[in-house]
Amino acid sequence: MRNISIKWRMTLWFSLLMIVITALMLVFVMLMNRNTVTRPPEAELLYMVGRNADDVEFDHGGWDFSDVEQYAHGVYTEIFDEDGQRLFGTAPAEVSDGAPKEKNALHTVVGSSGGTYLVYDCWLEIGGSGLWVRGTIDSAARGSVMEVIVPLAWSVLPALVVLSVGGGWLISSSSFKPMEKVIAAAESISGGEDLSRRIGLPQGRSEINRLAGTFDDMFDRLERSFKAEAQFTSDASHELRTPVTVILTECETLERTAENSADYAEGIAVIRRQAEQMSRLIGQLLHITRLEQDTQKTCMERGDLTALAEAVCEQQKMIAPEGVVLTFDGPESVEAQMDVILMTRLLNNLISNAFRYGSDGGHVRVTVRRTGSCAVLSVSDDGAGIPPDQQEKIWQRFYQVDAARSGGEGTGLGLYISNTVVRGKFGGSMWVEDNPLGGAIFGINIPMEYVTVSQKADRGQRNEKE
Repeated sequence: MRNISIKWRMTLWFSLLMIVITALMLVFVMLMNRNTVTRPPEAELLYMVGRNADDVEFDHGGWDFSDVEQYAHGVYTEIFDEDGQRLFGTAPAEVSDGAPKEKNALHTVVGSSGGTYLVYDCWLEIGGSGLWVRGTIDSAARGSVMEVIVPLAWSVLPALVVLSVGGGWLISSSSFKPMEKVIAAAESISGGEDLSRRIGLPQGRSEINRLAGTFDDMFDRLERSFKAEAQFTSDASHELRTPVTVILTECETLERTAENSADYAEGIAVIRRQAEQMSRLIGQLLHITRLEQDTQKTCMERGDLTALAEAVCEQQKMIAPEGVVLTFDGPESVEAQMDVILMTRLLNNLISNAFRYGSDGGHVRVTVRRTGSCAVLSVSDDGAGIPPDQQEKIWQRFYQVDAARSGGEGTGLGLYISNTVVRGKFGGSMWVEDNPLGGAIFGINIPMEYVTVSQKADRGQRNEKE
């Protein structure tokens, strides 16, 4: 049974259920009709005449035949008065037996077409008056109705079983047909043939449509994970090649030419710088992978961007390069929907870039303002700036306008990470423009009320209920 497909299990179950129901119905019919369908014509005739006689009533000086059955169970009922005049009912068309003559008598009458009928006359007295109640039945009606029902049931039952098998198979096949797409897509992806393949069933309320949608979402995450893993491996192997080469070269140089502790100290310093560069690079690549796979948890809350930026500036002033002036300008309070930790990292990265690429003894300015429904955070420096033809490229991975200006400490990933966080987590945007006083201005636009994907889904469900 375990090796049988679900479709066949459902079909067999429907078939067995139909057989049981049909058999129970047949037994029920046999039991219910046991006393009626198998009764001989004489007994049926006497029973119906007696029952109709009981239903005759004498009310307000007149007869009431409203409860008498003129024809039932094959018995024709007639009612005559004492003089033999018919008051109610009718006889079979081929029977003409005249008025009743003998009380409670059962006799046989031959019809005009040769058929034989049984006739029973019952005398009834009510309130000093009398009536004849006559019943007529075909004497040939001796066969049991079950003689018809049983052969009919044995003919219909197989047809019902075949119909149930076919109907169950069609219903289960059409219902489980989308599962073939699910299986094919899963096998294709598990075999590594096509990670972009999807089931693609239309949205619906059925369990299989919902299952297919869930699988498609899972396949999307798997594809992003594989792409992120491949990208991480490619980036790491490419970007780590240079620092690893420098470290190996420096080690070989020390082995060949180092003569004293000063030479070793200088070589170790070079190795340390390259190792730190590798550590920063690996950390940023892992951060990017988490962002792209959406595995980094965020705590979005409404906070005071002005207070946050002012606090970060106070911390950065303590580590600012000698001669560089850092100032903050903003209103008393500008609130925005943000993750405080991520926003702090973003601002620290922008200020560090301004320190690194600004002019010696220059001025770095952090500004917070409100524009429409957005909070705007900007960091400006008075350095060399960014050429217009490169302002769109700075958001790419590993892109550096002038690597020499970073002193070998930059990785070209800071702005890419910042832009990814602002767009993906905050629902905002980043921009860059020339500083009229020289240098560049980097800015972040953040909606004051950012609606996440889950919040949109919740609102959509509430609207559907309304």
